[in-house]
Order: sequence, then C-alpha cells, then structure tokens
Amino acid sequence: MVSRTFVVAILFVAGAMVSLVLFSRVLVPLLTDQDQETEFSSRLAATSDSPEDQPTLLPSATTEPLDPLPTVPPREQRGDPAGFYSLNNARELERSNPVAARAILSLAWVADGVDKDERETAESLIYLAASQEQLFGELVDKSWLNNAEIKDIEPVVLGLEFIASDNSLSALKLVAMPFLTLLDPPDALAIDSLAYLVHSDVNSFHGVMAQPSIRDGISDDEAAIVPFLGDVGEFNPGLLDALLDRGVTSLEERTIALPLAGEVTLAIVRTSPGAARSMDLLEEAVRTTEAFIGEPFPVTYVPLLFEEAVPGHFSGTNNGFHITILPKYDVDDDSYQAAMAKRVIAHETAHFYWNGSETWLDEGAAELMAAVVEQVGGGALAEPVNYPCSPRYSIRYLETQDLPESDEAFLCNYAVGERFFLDLYGNLVDQEFRSGFRDLYLLTSREEPFVTDAAGMKEVREVFGSPRSAGSVQSPDLVEQIAERWYEGSLTPSQTFVDTRPVVAELPEVYGWVNRAYVSMTEGGTAVDQIPSSHGGDWLWLTLQYSHDYAGPPQEISLEVVEYYEDGFPYRRDTLTILVDQRHSGGVQWLSVGPGPDQEWATGKHWIYVYHEGRKVAQVEFEVTP
Repeated sequence: MVSRTFVVAILFVAGAMVSLVLFSRVLVPLLTDQDQETEFSSRLAATSDSPEDQPTLLPSATTEPLDPLPTVPPREQRGDPAGFYSLNNARELERSNPVAARAILSLAWVADGVDKDERETAESLIYLAASQEQLFGELVDKSWLNNAEIKDIEPVVLGLEFIASDNSLSALKLVAMPFLTLLDPPDALAIDSLAYLVHSDVNSFHGVMAQPSIRDGISDDEAAIVPFLGDVGEFNPGLLDALLDRGVTSLEERTIALPLAGEVTLAIVRTSPGAARSMDLLEEAVRTTEAFIGEPFPVTYVPLLFEEAVPGHFSGTNNGFHITILPKYDVDDDSYQAAMAKRVIAHETAHFYWNGSETWLDEGAAELMAAVVEQVGGGALAEPVNYPCSPRYSIRYLETQDLPESDEAFLCNYAVGERFFLDLYGNLVDQEFRSGFRDLYLLTSREEPFVTDAAGMKEVREVFGSPRSAGSVQSPDLVEQIAERWYEGSLTPSQTFVDTRPVVAELPEVYGWVNRAYVSMTEGGTAVDQIPSSHGGDWLWLTLQYSHDYAGPPQEISLEVVEYYEDGFPYRRDTLTILVDQRHSGGVQWLSVGPGPDQEWATGKHWIYVYHEGRKVAQVEFEVTP
C-alpha cells in the first residue's frame, strides 16, 4: 500500500507559515485460516484547535501586511555563509534576533552548507527561534543538534515544533526529559509518534502526557515504547494505558551486525507473553532481506509491537518507522498463525525497503521478499499465498483506477504484484533478477518528496528491460513478455509451477488407489465442472473416493492438495489425511477449496492437484464463469 509517512514540514512564504502534514501506513492483508480478508477504510482526523497557551505564529497570509522590513545590513551583503540567507525568514531572524541566527549558523551541518535534506530542519529552527524562544533555547543547548545525523535530528525538531503548536508547555517538558539528553534512534521515533498523536487524537495526546511514566520524564527504556503510541492511539486508543504501564509492557532487544548496514538494533514490545522464536524470525527477515537486495538495511533500529493495533482486517502494518503485528502471530505451536508468522514478519520487514511506489509494486515486492525469506529458511517454495484476481484486474487497471482500501479489489494489488515478481523471479537467472531488483529499489528510493507520479511498471520495464551487465545472456524480450502479460492481464500460464505429469492414482503402501476426484457446490454434492463467480457465499468442496486391499494395522496416508489458477501459479496448499484399516475397503474424504466465504472467485480455469509422496494421484479441472 502506498505509504503515508508522517512528516511535519514548515513552509514560509512572505512571512506566512503553512503546515504540511503527510502520513504513512504500509499494510499487509490479514491472513486468516481461510485466506486474505477484506480491507479497511482509511481514517485521517484533522488537527484539533489549539489550547490557549498555543504560541503566537508568524503572520498568516490572511493578516494585514507588515510594514516593510529594514534593508539588509551591509555585512550580510558581503556574502551568504552556507546559503543561510536563502532560507525562508533567515534575514528577518538576523534582524530581530542575531544571537539566535548565529546559533543556527554555528551548527556544523548548517555551517558547511545547507543541502536539500537539511533545509526543512534549518527553516524549522528559524521559526522556533522567532516564535518559541524558550523551546529554541533548550534545543540549541543539545549537543546532538550539532553532531547527530540530519535524518535523526529532523523528526525531533519538526515534531517538537508541531507539538508546540498545540501546547508549548508539553514541548518544553519533552525536550527537557532524560531520553533527549543523547539522541538515539528510538528517541526520534518517539517524538515523531507523539506529534502524530497530536494530529490524530489530541485528547489522547494530553492523556498520554498526564500518565505518570511520561509526566515523570521519559527514560531511554521508555523511549523504546513511545514510538508505538501514535498508531495505538489511532487504531486502539484503549490500549494506551496498558502500553505505558511498565508492569504490563515488556521490551526485548537484540543488536546484530549486518554485512552492509553494520550494527542494527531489533526491539520487540509486548503487553502479553509471546514466543521466544519471534526475535529469531525478525532477525532472519532482516538478514535475508539485506542479503537478497544487496543494499544496506535502510534503518538502524527495527521496533516491532505485537498488539491489537492494526487497522481493519490486516495482520500487520509498517509505517516506515516501526512494525505492528497482531499478537496471534507471536506464537510457536501447530496453529495456522504460527505457520504464517515468518511470512508476516518478513513482509512487514521488507517495507523498510519498499514504500512510496505504486501499491502493487510495494506490496508485490514485499510479498516476493516474504516468499524468499520463507524459502531460504527451509520453508515452502517461493510461491504466492494470495488468492488470484480475475484478469480484468491487471496492473494497468490497478495503476489507473486508484482503488480505495475499502474496495474489495484493492487486495488485487497484493495478488497481482506478488505473482508478477514471482514470475520474473522464476524465469530470470537468479543473479539477473537480484541485480534488477536491487536497481529497482535504488531507483524508487531516490524519488523526490512530494512527487505525484509513483514508480510503477514504467520503472520496472526501465530497470529489468536493460541488460544487467556486459555480455549478459538475459533476454530483454523475456522481461517484456512477462511485463506485458501482467500489465494487460493476458494470463498465458507461467511455466514456473505447471505440472504436466500424468496422474498415477496408486497408493502402494496400502495396495490402494484413488478411484475418483471431483468438486461440488456442497459437501457430498454432485460433481460440477463449472461454477458462477457469484458463488462466493461458501466453499467449493473437493471429493476424493478411494479404495484399498489392506489387512495390516491402521495406517494414515497423507495427501497434499494444491490449488492452481490459469495464470500457472498455485494459491493454496493443504493436507488431507486418509485413515486406512482392515475393517474397510475404501472411503470418501472431503476438503473445502477456493477463496472462502464471501470472497469473489477469479474467473477462468482452475485446477486441483493431489499428491502423495511427490506423485500426482488425482487432478480436477473446473471453470469459474462470469
């Protein structure tokens, strides 16, 4: 899903202040025992009115114009150190408060020249110096303001400014708290989260500031929990008290050394007991993703919250700074959720790389990485887990329709994007694909902020359609064929997963065989070879009739059932067990198949393959009609 990164940008035009607020949420669909569920409707709450102690801002564009400013002092005209005077309101600050102006000019990252990544933070400091003098004074006394990286400084400065616009006293309290003595990665995320809470639910923000653990000063340990308050306040505000109760909330941390990014800290926050293996799964996802893409992991701090604070019917979300996943995946048992935990964690981890492009691209790339992580860890083949979509939901359709999250077809961004990247991955030489995947990431991560055209198929064709290296044997024509069939929705079956072997129906261990296999609309119903796409109110049923000539002790025969779509990809694997004993000479087994209740069938041809120890012992074909 297209990300909505929370950034507070302060822009000045002729002495006027404009606040620009953007938001980021990257989600993965909820994986249930049946399949993916439907979407949520996004919610954005407008910032509330400011209380009485809101600081006076610079004049707005609707106020009476000010008297003309005095001419610039001659010493300013002799040069423009570091481009400082090109910043909005820099000259006005030099005139009205030269001490503050010199304090900003003395910062190392300002003195050596303000680049485009630093400009917004510098202009925010100018605004604070003009309108929040006490807060500015506290900030310039922080050593990290001079020597920390701008990516860490920016969210603190802009976040404090946004918080001060609601309540300057709260901002002053925060900047004086222990966690901001030094600036660690959780600290910047904590301020960003509190600023987001001001935007989404200002009453919850004031409630948080009144909590004893916050009122007494946020410690470094508590700063690792605060980054989640923004999301929790938006999606489950009832959990705020529990999250801030250190008697309830636990923090597990692990620092790892990555080959490219170096030291990265992983943190898991819980309000209830979880599985010890979850930290291992998170580390595996981070390591495998960096190794596969071949670029340094984009962040040095990876916080994960297991809590019921995920929007709609999703299993997890990554807002670009931290991950939240439903606690039912924080388990280590024989459940479906335990089996999917690695994939869910890997998908959300991948979104640290993949965000800000077309939704199908971001979600498809994240699903590809989830499949790779599962495969590298000794799990299933790299194949789809999302139910397929009808051919009309092509990439062209997804890029041009701008479907809202509430539309059921929005989930096709996951299904189509996943299959497209798996198609490329399965048909290109491994190193060729990984080289192109890396270059695609580099291209999409260089997108300028506020660019309206998100990267999509055009950029994919640009990257993958060129030879990856001198003497490359990879044919650009093959890439174009794959791109075209998914872009236009012409689903000629991929050869990656197609099993053309004949059916061998024998079950030799019990001197048996599968006599008949078919699908029906109801359990135990009559066989059908066509069903209407409107049959979304219930499952379709696979029936297996089998017989044997066995006189030994009771024995279980395990069968694997794989469901395929006409695009050549499987979309579900299940296990069916037959119990054989000498009292019977055969039997019947049923298994539910298809997308599940209340979900739309993908029109076209479907196949069900039944395997026993690698042999295809049954095959059923049917068609879903419009």
